[in-house]
Amino acid sequence: MIALSVHLITYNNEKHIEETLQSILKQKVDFNYEIVVGDDCSTDNTIRIINEYQLIHPHLFNIKINEKQLGILGNFKATLDRCKGRYVFDIAGDDLLKHEYSLQKMVDILKSDARLGFVDSGFDKFYEKDGSIKYFSNKIELKLSKKLYLEQVLLGRLTTIGVCFNKKHLYEFVNFDTYLENKITIEDYPILVDLVMNSSFKTINESLHIYRVHDHSYSHENSFENHIFLKTQMKNLFDFFNKKYKYDAGIIDSFYKDYYKELLFLAGYYEKKEVGREIYKKIKSKSIKDYIHYYASQNAFVRKLVSII
Repeated sequence: MIALSVHLITYNNEKHIEETLQSILKQKVDFNYEIVVGDDCSTDNTIRIINEYQLIHPHLFNIKINEKQLGILGNFKATLDRCKGRYVFDIAGDDLLKHEYSLQKMVDILKSDARLGFVDSGFDKFYEKDGSIKYFSNKIELKLSKKLYLEQVLLGRLTTIGVCFNKKHLYEFVNFDTYLENKITIEDYPILVDLVMNSSFKTINESLHIYRVHDHSYSHENSFENHIFLKTQMKNLFDFFNKKYKYDAGIIDSFYKDYYKELLFLAGYYEKKEVGREIYKKIKSKSIKDYIHYYASQNAFVRKLVSII
């Protein structure tokens, strides 16, 4: 019987996928697990590399290449539907399990309480461009009280790298069909919101994973249009969940404060004058940074000066 499905979604990860697979295969566990791969139409050698590992470990792998691109959330759900494990650990094709006991620690906690929807754990953030590492990047968040952690989830402030799920609760509480029908591409935020509002959760105060930051990942694509697209999706999701779960006024105010300030920063960074003027008017309490970002959006010289500083 399979206890855990390692849910591995890939897209053009040939540069990193071998390290990811090695980090999974080195795990020491006392349960049976599988590696369920959902590839979203890679055009590089990602699948060739995975197939080579499947030849060595044929009993572990369940691989499928999507007939057409499904996007992150669509690929997540399609791959989830093929998972046989009671628990599901989601990992991207460019991230790593840091220690050989990472999977065991997460599964042990989930086994201890059937009410748990997920367990979250720590990660190091590795910046590929310069090779620098921010150790235990989410340490502060994992030490928060459950109330404050929940608020961070609702505000979309958490990076979810080391999350292991109870599959039963994913199907019971996460409204995948609605999100897919509305062409939502963000997968971590809606999944976590539905789970924290309907199930229990625990955190592991230890760094068990490595999150690789590079310009080719979906969430770090450096274009104004991509940033705005993601910010708009987050806003639409927040509004949807606010209506569904009736958030406190403080949560709503905090979200929109962050939302407008982030948009103003993007306007300044990319020198988008109209966006800068529009968003600047919506920020009620302006900081010095807000003034700087506004003037950077209106003047190339200010923008250049800010980038130097």
